[in-house]
Amino acid sequence: MCQCLSLVLSLETEITTISLSSNGTFAGKNYYEFNYNGSDWTMYYDVTANAWKIGLNPDFTNPMFWLATLPMKLDCPDSVNSGVSWVTFGALLITTEEIDCPNRCGNEDRIFKEYNAIKLPQTFVEPDRGLEDCCCKFLVLASSSNNSWENDITSAWIKLSDPNDVITFKLLKNNNPTTYIPTPVPFPNEPNAFYTTINWNDVLQLDGQGCYKLTIIYNISGIIGTLNWGQYDLRPYTIENALSTARIRAVFNGKQEFEDIDFTNSDVVSDIRFNGFIGKRQPNMQLDNIIYNNREMKRVIRENLYQYDIITDPLDECIIKPMIETYLLSENELYISDYNAHNHSYLYNDLPVITEESPEVEYYDFSRKAKLTCKVSDKFKNSRTYY
Repeated sequence: MCQCLSLVLSLETEITTISLSSNGTFAGKNYYEFNYNGSDWTMYYDVTANAWKIGLNPDFTNPMFWLATLPMKLDCPDSVNSGVSWVTFGALLITTEEIDCPNRCGNEDRIFKEYNAIKLPQTFVEPDRGLEDCCCKFLVLASSSNNSWENDITSAWIKLSDPNDVITFKLLKNNNPTTYIPTPVPFPNEPNAFYTTINWNDVLQLDGQGCYKLTIIYNISGIIGTLNWGQYDLRPYTIENALSTARIRAVFNGKQEFEDIDFTNSDVVSDIRFNGFIGKRQPNMQLDNIIYNNREMKRVIRENLYQYDIITDPLDECIIKPMIETYLLSENELYISDYNAHNHSYLYNDLPVITEESPEVEYYDFSRKAKLTCKVSDKFKNSRTYY
């Protein structure tokens, strides 16, 4: 396609030369607009007629009056070099020839077009490789008490590509819709992204204990799909139901780059309960003493920098992966709770902590399960005394 043309119109003794520059594209080819004898004309390619045409009409796809046609399927309406003549009316003669555009550096033969890319949620169905293993479920507990560590919360989120996209969060019990309806909430600082937070005590009151599945149904740029967020075994909170488990509660309020979602000012809360143990508190006391002239030693400052171990049982990827990639990585606030009978302390009830060291994962030969360990420490370093 040629960007610039020289148009010569000859009518008896009157010769008019016009330099044309492409005004855009139509039907995949450039079109050109110019003024002749006080009227606005357009030169464009007519796909139906397989010919270039010059017509008089602001809507050049339906000209009111023809000035000329160039009956050839050419990428460039160059009559001089192609050997094809313009068919005109009366004594008018027209020739066109491709020319170099003036100020070539600023007017290259390029057309800017912008297309909005879409990103679909990642879904993966695990193939059956012959292992006899049950589907992965999360244990969630709920209580009518006001104790936060007795009530589990689950949040789910998704980012769309366009304001016209549609999503629906659905909670199913035994593959049937529940009375409880998850509510989508927009992220304050992330356009086209939504989350929902499920308080399992509300679900317990409305639909009772049992097996639940949380899904996200989306329509992104006309593509309809379903994202399975997780399967959950809901039970009432009792000491017996909670035995041998531990729980991490996280509050997300930052930019999660790997999901490309800005959680800022949203304070999204979500829990993950797992079979395992949290405890083994170590004081890690920091000592600063001073010796006076009489050789007496006195305390200046002492501080306990408590650390705690998070230790899971051998678990499936559906639990280990979100612990590493979401809860221990993206938390702005982190709370730990333990429910084991053999724990040294029964006071780990939503204790505020922060990730202190990188999680470590231990893998086992010929098993899909893995064990995670991680050290966390007190969120507030105020266990100290000073002189």
